[in-house]
Order: sequence, then structure tokens, then C-alpha cells
Amino acid sequence: MAEGWSSWTPILKVADAERSTAFYCDTLGFVKDWEHRFEQGWPLYVAVSRGSMTLHLSEHQGGGTEKASLFVDVDDIDAVYSELVERGLVAEEPPTDQEYGLRDFSFTDPDGHHITFGTRIGP
Repeated sequence: MAEGWSSWTPILKVADAERSTAFYCDTLGFVKDWEHRFEQGWPLYVAVSRGSMTLHLSEHQGGGTEKASLFVDVDDIDAVYSELVERGLVAEEPPTDQEYGLRDFSFTDPDGHHITFGTRIGP
């Protein structure tokens, strides 16, 4: 079987791509890679990235996941939490050691997508 797979890019359904782009860039430290709109007044489609992670934000009807839950594996959960809170993120609670072997924290983006950042703490 030939592989060649390189990445997985979630497409999140958003009500206002400009607002969501601002959240991902200003609060989470992503960079806007590109945007596309077929014509003035049509739905906006935006790609944002941070390091090797890419997200697509879509205003299109039927395009994207209505309410996604995403998990982001990070090396230093406390450093990530500090950075994002400094940028204005309001998390559900600070990083917490969980019985399932992760130290994590969660929040919801402006469109209701639930995002958890975590670091493994045990076997």
C-alpha cells in the first residue's frame, strides 16, 4: 500500500470567519495563511496555521464541522497555558492533572468548538 499521507486539516464551520481568524491569530498565536471568497458578499474561507498545525475556517453552508472537539498535544502545558492566557484566552479551568494520564485544560472558541490542550504526565 502506497502511503504518502502528509497531514490532516480540520475544517471548522464558523459564523464569522474574520472574527474566528482574529481569535485563532490574536489569542492562540496562529498566522493567517490565505483566504478565499468566490465573489464579494459570498462566504469566506480562511486557512490559519501554527507550526505544523493547520485549520481551515469556513462560512460555507454544508462546509465544515458544526461543533468539533479538538485535542492538541503539547510539550509544556503550563507554558502554553501561560502564553494563551496572556493573549486573552479564558479557559474552563487552569491545567489540571487528570486520572487518564494527562495534564490538560480546555476552552471553547467563538463558534462553540471545544479545544483541549494536553501533556502526558504518566505511563
